[in-house]
Amino acid sequence: MYRLIFWPVLMPSFLFAVGSGAMLPVMVLALLQLGASEALASATMALFGAAALVVTVPVGALIDRVGDKRAMTLATASSAVLFGLTVVALANPSSYSLPLFVGALVLQTPASVAWNLARQAILAESVPTAQRGLAMTALGGTMRAGNLVGPLCGALLLLWLPLWSVFVFGAAMAVVATGMLYVKRLNRAFDAHVQQSIAAHAEDQDTVGVRWAAVTLAGLAMTALTIARIGQPILIALWGVHLGWSEAQISFTVALGSGIELLLMLPGGHLKDAMGRAFTLVACLLVYGSGFALAPLWPTSAGFVAAVVVMSIGNGLGAGINMTIGADLSPVRGRAKFLSIWAMFSQGGALGGPLLISGLLAAASLPTAMFAVAGIAGAGAVWMGGWARFVGLPGRAR
Repeated sequence: MYRLIFWPVLMPSFLFAVGSGAMLPVMVLALLQLGASEALASATMALFGAAALVVTVPVGALIDRVGDKRAMTLATASSAVLFGLTVVALANPSSYSLPLFVGALVLQTPASVAWNLARQAILAESVPTAQRGLAMTALGGTMRAGNLVGPLCGALLLLWLPLWSVFVFGAAMAVVATGMLYVKRLNRAFDAHVQQSIAAHAEDQDTVGVRWAAVTLAGLAMTALTIARIGQPILIALWGVHLGWSEAQISFTVALGSGIELLLMLPGGHLKDAMGRAFTLVACLLVYGSGFALAPLWPTSAGFVAAVVVMSIGNGLGAGINMTIGADLSPVRGRAKFLSIWAMFSQGGALGGPLLISGLLAAASLPTAMFAVAGIAGAGAVWMGGWARFVGLPGRAR
């Protein structure tokens, strides 16, 4: 299965993630360089999340209409033009540079959404249910690996080149990733497999619908997981500062957690297929939430490291669970549009999570925010465990 999807799915996704991962750490730096205040830079980053929430469903409908390969080609072409505008804004500073830079990045959001949705849709369509957990985990793993490699590439570029070179690199990675989709030698076997899968399920297209009640119930649990995932880097950084750690020490701890998550992706994929999606999601949320509670309960440096390790174990076991459950619940017809609707649950958590944490930090304290995220993760686990039989996701019992 891995050999079949490596070149047409995993490698292009990895390259695209390398490009986006290289740009993400320097976006705030670029905004500050163009004259934005810290508050404006933070608000601009939140604007990207709002833009994704607005465009996700229309992008999903477009993918269903034109096909995943054509949609990604259009997305890459538009990204190349928009990244060119960011380079112009950074290389030739003027009074128009800041709005040009922000506008170009916000308009690039649909391209990133298109890439993510198209890859999920094609895997959901081509991989059997019994192997879907492994396939989706592998896709999530390539994206995470790209987000680790990307910043390293960006850092190397910045040793010798100006800031705008990172955005040129990001555009180049997107173009190379798209070009791989058209190399027939790499895609011949996979394209034939997809056609066979479509033909095998053609008779089900009018009989298999969407169980919206199950989608809503599972989606609420996924929102809880997203809040924890979005809150993790924020709260880890703040807790490290609270303990008096240096930036290098905090960064090393985050890297340790990322390494643990990558090591647990393959076991997590097997867990989804062997024990079931609901079981894996419940276990992920319980372990993940325990890590947030552990830090304030054990308020020392050793407790902080232990908390990060526990968080990483929970998040690593749940890698790819969002895409897997979305694929399980998706219909044969209109799959990409459905996945775009499914993504709204996680995007809602991505927007609401930082706002919730910010409010708790302002009104209460950092330990309160940690306990609140732990409570949300625990509530999500209880919710999913209680509704698991009704939702009816694939698992050992089924």
